[in-house]
Amino acid sequence: MNILLLGEEGAENAFWLPHDIQEVFWGTLAFLIVAALLWKFAKEPGANYFKNRTAGIEETLDKARSEREAAEATRDEIKSALAGSDSEAARIVEDARSAADALTAEIAVRAGDDVDLARERAEIDLAAARGQMNADLSGELSRLSFGAAEKVVESSLDGDSQQRLIDSYISQVGGRN
Repeated sequence: MNILLLGEEGAENAFWLPHDIQEVFWGTLAFLIVAALLWKFAKEPGANYFKNRTAGIEETLDKARSEREAAEATRDEIKSALAGSDSEAARIVEDARSAADALTAEIAVRAGDDVDLARERAEIDLAAARGQMNADLSGELSRLSFGAAEKVVESSLDGDSQQRLIDSYISQVGGRN
């Protein structure tokens, strides 16, 4: 031990070398041996590891790329379906509006036809009522005129003369209306 202590005590090397040059030598030799052993025995497994890792990463990237493309295709399909549904909704609304307009026009025509038909029926009923009123009035006038004429001329007219007088009076009254 004294020898080592003496060697270490007085020995001084340059600022970048340790005190003992043998330590540098043996440390360098050990490093080179370990490096050579690693090169010989660990190079191929290390290269295979990195190659497999690179292949795995590329495979993951390819899978992610294909999934992204599929997702983008699905997104595009959904967008086109949404655009199609918007145009379909607009078409349905437009069809409903045109159907409502057509129905409104048809209802207006039907209402006009119903009004015309009701007016015609009212005119027919009015004409029938006038005819019935004229017939009733003629009958009543005949009865009254017959009664009046009978009182005035009670004995001077025979049956045929009375009938001619009544018919003449009815013709006069009918001509005024």
